[in-house]
Amino acid sequence: MIGMVDLQSIGEDVVRRATSEGAEEAEAFLVSGRRISVEVEKGEVKTARSEILSGVGVRSVVQGKVGFAYATSLSDALDAAVRSVKNALASKPDPHFKGLPDPGRVSPVEGLFDPRVAELDVAEAVEFVGEMVSAASSKAGVVSVGGAMSASSHEVAVVNSRGVSLSEKRTSTSLYAFVAARDGDKSSSGFEINSGRFLREINPSWVGSQAGELASTLLNAVRIETGTYPMVIDPLTMGPFIGFLVSAAANGENVMYGRSFLAGKIGQTVASRGVTVLDDGTLAGGEGSASFDGEGVPTRRTPIVERGVLKNYIHNTYTAGRMGVESTGNASRSFDSLPGVGSHNVILEAPDLEASDEDLFDVRRGILLKLTEDRPNLANGEFSGMVYMGFLIENGEVTTGVKEASFGIHLIDLLKGIDAVGREKRAVMGIISPPVRVREVRVAGPS
Repeated sequence: MIGMVDLQSIGEDVVRRATSEGAEEAEAFLVSGRRISVEVEKGEVKTARSEILSGVGVRSVVQGKVGFAYATSLSDALDAAVRSVKNALASKPDPHFKGLPDPGRVSPVEGLFDPRVAELDVAEAVEFVGEMVSAASSKAGVVSVGGAMSASSHEVAVVNSRGVSLSEKRTSTSLYAFVAARDGDKSSSGFEINSGRFLREINPSWVGSQAGELASTLLNAVRIETGTYPMVIDPLTMGPFIGFLVSAAANGENVMYGRSFLAGKIGQTVASRGVTVLDDGTLAGGEGSASFDGEGVPTRRTPIVERGVLKNYIHNTYTAGRMGVESTGNASRSFDSLPGVGSHNVILEAPDLEASDEDLFDVRRGILLKLTEDRPNLANGEFSGMVYMGFLIENGEVTTGVKEASFGIHLIDLLKGIDAVGREKRAVMGIISPPVRVREVRVAGPS
């Protein structure tokens, strides 16, 4: 599907049609491609399909009034242009809308497209999933394996009446395993995932083996007493914490509407002095990378937290205009929606706190958190959730799994409590983090 249509030409036709219908400004966002998905349940393939990704979203502006319409077929693109103008005429003026973005200097980002992903067929994806299931099933006690693989290849284009006309080809793929194990009356779960732009980043045998081994090991988990523990957080879980920090809490839209606990905290200390958190849309090969965002604004590398201090929020042109700053190139969207705000690649860096694995785990009694499925509260930053997959650390050694444990901490206290990080970072779903150690976390055992 990629390369068979000229998205920029279609976009330019759409913009011309919208302006001929009375739009003072107009924008077209177009997508063309395909997605393969395979889902497995209880070790058997449940669904396996290939679907077309195609559509256009049109935004028109008339006398300060914004209208939007979309079509799920590129052949209906001009009709969407007409409808967007009609919708603008029927809407109320938005005094905060500053206009569509002007063209900026866009630099190509390397490593966004893999021909192998674009050429992948359903049968090959089923083979990948089958290899994952076999690897997981080989582990002691495993009774059920679920999971899924997804692979998409698509072209994105943005064209507007101010001169923006851009397109880019991108691929992405992911594979995860969720495994259940049982031994008599004992049960446990395991999880693992690979993701990336390139098919070579997917290792089905490793994913299945890791998830199966985790589930098998956790069959012998023990209950622990309530107390305050140092906690080593695996990148699999640290990723969602810092991903939430940037994509939700530092999201300009959430800040603008007062929904985020980070509102009004620019310049305040929100993390350990050694911790920096970045949003980087320019990272070569990054899962969240792109040369331009959903409005055609060039992406950039934005420090969110710099040496512990909150420096920036992420913005599209609308939130930036309302808050009197520049867009950070974080407009996020599909063709069927107006631009929102989203992160690119979220990266945690703490070079002054780097430690060897031996030093990172050098605690008398602590917790290794492999996975929690919970997230902080956006309004107040408080976190309360389960130690879904975790282990006890005793005298520097990871010993046995823990069960029926929960923990609570404010996200800022978690970030301020980081006193060491591992030397190796891991990238998962556009979040790049090392394992980190938090000095004190309140953990509750079973009552």
